[in-house]
Amino acid sequence: MAKIAEMTQLSPTMSEGKIVRWLKQKGDAVSPGEIIAEVETDKAVMEMEAFETGILLEVLAPEGSLLPVGAPVAIIGKSGEDVSALVETAKKSIPVKKEGSAAPSQTPTSAPGSSSATTPTSSAQTQSGTSSSSATSSVGAGKIPETKTNVSLSQGAENKGITANEERSSGFKTPSSFGAEESEYSPVRTARDGRPIKASPLAKNLAIQMGVDLGEVIGSGPGGRIIKRDILSYQESGGGKQGSLGARQDRKLEITGMRKTIASRLAHSTSTIPHFYLTMELDAGPISDLRTSFNKDLGLEGHEKVSVNDLILKACAFSLSQVPEVNSSWREDHILQHGRIDVGVAVSIEGGLITPYIRNADRKTVLEISSEIKELASRARDRKLKPGEYTDGTFTVSNLGMYGISSFTAVINEPEAAILAVGALVEKPVLKSGNVVPGKILNVTLSCDHRVIDGATGARFLSIFRDFIEHPLRLLTG
Repeated sequence: MAKIAEMTQLSPTMSEGKIVRWLKQKGDAVSPGEIIAEVETDKAVMEMEAFETGILLEVLAPEGSLLPVGAPVAIIGKSGEDVSALVETAKKSIPVKKEGSAAPSQTPTSAPGSSSATTPTSSAQTQSGTSSSSATSSVGAGKIPETKTNVSLSQGAENKGITANEERSSGFKTPSSFGAEESEYSPVRTARDGRPIKASPLAKNLAIQMGVDLGEVIGSGPGGRIIKRDILSYQESGGGKQGSLGARQDRKLEITGMRKTIASRLAHSTSTIPHFYLTMELDAGPISDLRTSFNKDLGLEGHEKVSVNDLILKACAFSLSQVPEVNSSWREDHILQHGRIDVGVAVSIEGGLITPYIRNADRKTVLEISSEIKELASRARDRKLKPGEYTDGTFTVSNLGMYGISSFTAVINEPEAAILAVGALVEKPVLKSGNVVPGKILNVTLSCDHRVIDGATGARFLSIFRDFIEHPLRLLTG
């Protein structure tokens, strides 16, 4: 009997996904664990697996379709099996919507706390919830289950115990393959000269925003694939939408899944958490000098250089071990003081922010932290992080010093209780032993959840943190 393959929940924060590319086509054989499609979630482009053995009899959602978790995307069954009745029923029920269109009103069932900005991780991240069932359903001919968003993590996805939003219904449109309004993301198949068009998801979205016809663009990527720089080059050469002479046009930008998550998590964090802020000026001369001498020694052995931020992460981890009240979370009926110390760092990526975590950071050396964060940041920018790498942390660091920002306040990455905002290392005259001498200053601001942390506790944490920064040799002992 043919079965429905549904949009799988590929990450704890995923409530909908966009079909970027079908890796299997109608008529192809599939088996459990085999990758059948690439799906863009709110955090990354991820792979969707098949959970049945058989033939891909029908693709219900074309590339570019944006669907909620649990929505039917394909039919898998035996070769030659008649699924016409099932397909006809699916035509009426597949809830495809345009990305960037008004989303159905809904109340997030998962509190901010996954990753992607200073609350979107510094990144937004969802980290708690209840387990739920598989996303693949068996269906008899002529019947299809109602699509509900409480469809859970499917087999093969990492089960973080997150339940999707309760039910979404309105605001969706039937895909163009079923004769309804054409999807905004349905790709152009051929150029005017008949050649097939291949373009990255980012290039497709950018082309829509700029009014660029992909059929007019020559791709410079692998196999002639159109990538971001091709769209920008075409637009700079005079292609795309042109306003009247001297007029500057407004642009209507798409709201991506990641941006929706960031907006939701930040709004929830600022409206429900009583933030307060503690700022401290630190003498950064010692840690800067240590980094210079440390990297000079490492250079002889071929190691990658350690950054000041790597040392700051280590200092945070040690400080959290001494002030565990900061390494905690509010749980309504109790305060959860975490035994582990997982320190995250906000990473800026295309379209938003995400926060990968260094697990058990207090037990890792500065070199291990440096190597791990470089690897995580690289995969974050490529949108290749796994859910377990950007969720369920205990503390976050957001550093804007590389942009010349001297100080700022960050929004708490719920359900964590604090986040440290790090500014630029600034050279300025300082007073030492009654003499004015050249110095290096670093401003940090600790945002605290007042339900969990009192002012004196936050101040004690910063005092200990300052001691590690101004006497950094201790950071190399563990």
